Amino acid sequence: MRILGIDPGTMSFDLCLLDESEITFEDSIPSTLVAEKPEEFAEKCLDLNLDVMIAPSGMGLNNKKLEELTEREMYELMITREGEEVPVLLGMKKFLSIVREAGLKIFFLPGIIQLPTVPKWRKYNKIDMGTADKMCIGAISVETVSRKKETGYSGVNHLVVELGGGYNSLITIEGGKIINGIGGTNFPGPGFMNAGAMDGEVAYLLNGFEKALLFEGGVGYLVDGGSLKIENFTREAYPDAFDTFVEGVLFAVCSQKAITPTNEVYLSGRMTRYDNVYLPIKSRLEDLGYTVESLPRLSPRTKEAAQGYAIVGNGVYGGVYEPLIKHMEIDKSEGSILDYVYWKERL
Repeated sequence: MRILGIDPGTMSFDLCLLDESEITFEDSIPSTLVAEKPEEFAEKCLDLNLDVMIAPSGMGLNNKKLEELTEREMYELMITREGEEVPVLLGMKKFLSIVREAGLKIFFLPGIIQLPTVPKWRKYNKIDMGTADKMCIGAISVETVSRKKETGYSGVNHLVVELGGGYNSLITIEGGKIINGIGGTNFPGPGFMNAGAMDGEVAYLLNGFEKALLFEGGVGYLVDGGSLKIENFTREAYPDAFDTFVEGVLFAVCSQKAITPTNEVYLSGRMTRYDNVYLPIKSRLEDLGYTVESLPRLSPRTKEAAQGYAIVGNGVYGGVYEPLIKHMEIDKSEGSILDYVYWKERL
């Protein structure tokens, strides 16, 4: 079965085509192309002669086919208020309409908050415990680390820190299952683009919170309004911005000592491809007693999330990765991403 996984990153959409257990196609496309020319993106995907597309799933949908989605679920997929326009999300809507008209099987995956392996008490008043792509990073981490350590899935215990081009996040793995997640908009420090967890009083004073604010306030904005290049982001050049970025990662990792004894940390994401970011974070975590490595991937070409989308889709459809999906209980996801919000009647 030919299954295409699509990771909707802040800076790029990565494609990973899995034919049974073999990766046969990979590509990375600027997110601006999806926003401006969704027809070209759709044509590129349709030309791959797919059996199933595992589509960008936003905050998470419960293992649903596109034709099964209700109007409410479509809203939850994008989470934008009426009248607000986010170019890449508008592009995604058009893209999904095109591929649906072509008759392609399109499938959506859950986010971390919808997994039964995450205790309910960790979910209260949260939506972003990790988007669907973060859940997929958790899945590929269990698969690749179990191979690396030559152990079964139950022997996998670690943390994954995802340092993306926009957001930072953390996934906690115990016994080969996701038991917690800290999403980008809940992260205890800024990402490169996003501000991370926001002071409630700041949110109140903003007097109307637009979706666009979730793409601002990170260290790139703190330094020069968003034009900073990752390769130029160093402690020597921008000490305060760099320290708040690094300490956010340390706070997130160390907080997990409350629920798991593991000292294993894997770093993934666009930012980790740059030694000026990767090495200082690795060094600081090692000083705290953690063992730190880059997250193993199936291929060096595409991001971990795209490969995760593909293997989770393969497993959901009964392929070679079905044992992984069954072990992680991804097939048993349930509920809405809004179920645990106290004020949900206002959403």
